[in-house]
Amino acid sequence: MPPRAPGFCVGCPERPVFSAMKLLERETGKFHVSADIGCHTFSTLPPFNIGNTVLGYGLGLASNAAVNSMFGRRTVTIMGDGGFWHNGLTSGVASAAFNRDDGILVIMKNGYSSATGTQNIPSSPHQSAHKARDMSIERALKSLGIGWVKNIYTYRVADMQRALKEAMTTRYAGLKVIVADAECQLERQRRLRPQVAERLKRGERVVRERFGVDEDVCTGDHSCVRLSGCPSLTVKPAADPLKVDPVAYVNSGCVGCGLCGEVAHAAVLCPSFFRAEIVQNPRGWDRFAHRVRSAVIGWLQPA
Repeated sequence: MPPRAPGFCVGCPERPVFSAMKLLERETGKFHVSADIGCHTFSTLPPFNIGNTVLGYGLGLASNAAVNSMFGRRTVTIMGDGGFWHNGLTSGVASAAFNRDDGILVIMKNGYSSATGTQNIPSSPHQSAHKARDMSIERALKSLGIGWVKNIYTYRVADMQRALKEAMTTRYAGLKVIVADAECQLERQRRLRPQVAERLKRGERVVRERFGVDEDVCTGDHSCVRLSGCPSLTVKPAADPLKVDPVAYVNSGCVGCGLCGEVAHAAVLCPSFFRAEIVQNPRGWDRFAHRVRSAVIGWLQPA
């Protein structure tokens, strides 16, 4: 079975960043990554194998300042938003701005200090009091004179890859910051689960997204598994006796983040991934549409 990085939650919004980095390595070759304490430290393990140094919580950019001059190209630092507010803003970003460092910083804006129990931080999505004062990561960066800041929705792997490549090749001299913006899936599911249960109890229509793999199309290459590292994307024996290798399979733990399909698209892997909608408390139109689709599919099936 292809290796998967242990420790990552299903749908973890940090994995898309590492998927983008692995895709970028095909074009640029390997580059030095200064990691940080947090969930993203698991990226140093298979299948990503990304991360060369780890110093301390929020100190990724500070440690990177010591090694950046040793390479003939720009280096990358990973920092969580918890580490950013803990001391990364002062010990890392402020120092980089003062010394005019030319590195690249990727901030995982997951919304919580996840490594220590998902405590709220100033930029948490539900901190209304802090939002009123606009305590955002982006504003804090600009207040220190960081002029190159891009906010990218984390699960858009192709957009993340393009932003990383631009940061490595731009003529802009100074710290370049990519804010990978997506809420921690573990905390998001904890928040949404009771809301969905209440809607179902009231008899309301609820639609959930799930992703899957068409077993007939899957070739058994498993590049999708190696690029996503998702715990819910695994393999199983093929039903087709002519297929020797196991095929990719999305189990019931899927939370519908869509990374598997996004990686397959960004890496031009294969068209075997599909998105499905699970409708609970369906209405009359849902039942009618289901009957029509089933009839069309049955008519298209070979005799």
